[in-house]
Amino acid sequence: MKQRAEYLIGKVTELDEEPSILIEKCYEVEAEDKIKPFPLFSSQRDMFLTSEDILTILEPSPTLLKTYNKG
Repeated sequence: MKQRAEYLIGKVTELDEEPSILIEKCYEVEAEDKIKPFPLFSSQRDMFLTSEDILTILEPSPTLLKTYNKG
């Protein structure tokens, strides 16, 4: 996200209108083998973001994907 330093991982779906990104089962990446719930203090793990909030979308490393799939 633009003004923040978090790296997030989740299932990304592009939508037809704003907010244009849905991230399901969203977590913050702390290291390749460590993730934590995002956002904090909420049981909700699905987030909507506008296209302006996203800098880039990348595939996770195999190690990170394994960590995520365990969580």
